[in-house]
Amino acid sequence: MLDFDNFISYLQSQEYYSGQITHIEHLPELNARYDNLKKPLRKRLQRWLDHNNIKLWRHQAEAINAIRDGNNTVIATSTASGKSLCYNLPVLDTLLNNEKSTALYIFPTKALARDQFATLSNLLTQTKIKQYRAGVYDGDIEPHEKRRILDNANIIITNPYGLHFYLPWFKQKWRRICSNLCYVVLDEIHVYRGIFGSNFALLIRRLKRLLNSYNAKPVWILSSATIYKPGKFCEKLVGEQFIVVDKDDSPSGAKKVILWDLPYDKISAKYRSPHQETKNLFISHLKYKNGVQTLAFTLSRKMAELQALWVRKALPNIKDKIFSYRAGINKKKRREIEQKFKAKEILGISSTNALELG
Repeated sequence: MLDFDNFISYLQSQEYYSGQITHIEHLPELNARYDNLKKPLRKRLQRWLDHNNIKLWRHQAEAINAIRDGNNTVIATSTASGKSLCYNLPVLDTLLNNEKSTALYIFPTKALARDQFATLSNLLTQTKIKQYRAGVYDGDIEPHEKRRILDNANIIITNPYGLHFYLPWFKQKWRRICSNLCYVVLDEIHVYRGIFGSNFALLIRRLKRLLNSYNAKPVWILSSATIYKPGKFCEKLVGEQFIVVDKDDSPSGAKKVILWDLPYDKISAKYRSPHQETKNLFISHLKYKNGVQTLAFTLSRKMAELQALWVRKALPNIKDKIFSYRAGINKKKRREIEQKFKAKEILGISSTNALELG
């Protein structure tokens, strides 16, 4: 475990340090609060919960109750508060009740879609609901696999760009999915802002118009850990009324957040380059003791590559444990980087927002 005070002292002893730490916020430990569902889940799901000693936190129970009552629901609780379980459980519960039912999951990035697909596949296997399939439907999938997913899958996972591209073919190829659609899940909705958000809102209206032709009235389930006024936001995004679940009842360990400001050079009357400052911090993290696993975000693909290059040159002894991550890297390499980072085989990644969400 990282000794925070020693680590701060270490950063402050670095040659480049000149008072960049402006504030340290100490977030206290929070205890969990639990609750039961109004109606029990199907036996397979309940057995899985019991076998894994999972008790639903109060906000999870509140969200699942609202969804099962047919209400559009937005879950706006913190990171790692079990939001995915809030939509996976009612979706699978409905599948067990109606094997023809389908669900559409939309994630902002391919990396997040793959991560959630792995979680969902694991849940399907552990609950022994193997006859109901989930599939990722995006540009990385081979044509024959796409056909299999459209013919057999109950849960389709895609991204906004994929949805925009595939929507014109929905009436021809997606008839089974659209006519039986019970749920639409939108995760990490805070990314849908500005021009991108406006375009996505119009895309959702195109989807709704198509679903109306099938008399499909799915329940909309939205989630985000960082959203202001989630009810109003979701109403504008989707054009529907939402139940808001935003009181987080999950446990949380104590955390410390450092606010780091760029130093100001009075002689040149300029702030230090944020890219150089990121490089300095990145290197310091990896040099501390056995290395602090670090994820550094940049605003461009070029800078993601440059940051990784600079750090590899500075630390040649661990250059094989430092990677860049961005759109444009082939899918096999992306999956490899994701898996190795989770397994702590990679110490540092310089990434665009392709790896940011979830």
